[in-house]
Amino acid sequence: MLQNDFETLISEFRIWYSTYAAAGTVNNRVRYITRLDHWCTDHELSVITATMQDLSAWLLTVGESPSTRKNAADAAKVFYKWAVSTRRITHNPAKELPTIRVPRGIPRPTPDTVLTEALEKAPRLRDVLMLMLASYGGLRAKEIAPLHTNDIRGDMLRIVGKGGHVRHVPIHPLIRQLLDYFPTGFLFPSTKNFTGHYLPESISQRLNDLLGPGWSGHTLRHYCATRFFAQYRDIHALQELLGHVQLSTTMIYTHVDNSHLQQQVQNLATTPALERSLSRPRTSI
Repeated sequence: MLQNDFETLISEFRIWYSTYAAAGTVNNRVRYITRLDHWCTDHELSVITATMQDLSAWLLTVGESPSTRKNAADAAKVFYKWAVSTRRITHNPAKELPTIRVPRGIPRPTPDTVLTEALEKAPRLRDVLMLMLASYGGLRAKEIAPLHTNDIRGDMLRIVGKGGHVRHVPIHPLIRQLLDYFPTGFLFPSTKNFTGHYLPESISQRLNDLLGPGWSGHTLRHYCATRFFAQYRDIHALQELLGHVQLSTTMIYTHVDNSHLQQQVQNLATTPALERSLSRPRTSI
């Protein structure tokens, strides 16, 4: 496929997908399909005529992580579904791809020391609010960016989450105190963007800079989830707080302190018969 033809194709796909998917998801899918096109060109193939076997071979090149390959496969599935619906092709080769299982993730909460240091070195009150909304509100960067004083409803924040789902999040007392200092308008205003506020990417980058290498706004969400669950042990309430559709997603976010297991295992009762069996002399290892 000629480069101009592909650019037109991917542009039309982006417009269609943008009508219902979030900008970050659209960019992710477009990026993978662009990589697929480059791979096809290198192998003297066309992205439009690629077969299921071609896609399988490509997936082996995108990365070893199951989550990366699943992400790439999902991009291919939605792209070829669109290509069929717009009659660019008659058969969806991605439909026959096997399901890629992704192992359950491990929670990685930001340590208390890292959060404390970030708060201490934060030069602006907006930086402090940003850190607190992620760590004691459990908010995503895309949820923090557009916050407006109109979203403050008493002791609750109106949050527009993934897929446009609206939820109301209780405001922690420390965040409530910070909000009193902010004038009416966007909490994170920007004159550079047509939206009038920070972009989610800017929020994420700022949090990365404040926290330091290895930590992010996402690990602050893990921090919030871990502390909440440790104190209340209410996984359904935590699911509502974080705005997760699937309970299984919420479980990934919670790091459970299992230090008590050591004493419990040591105190696990045995039977006299078992102890006699274990003490019987053996002739070899």
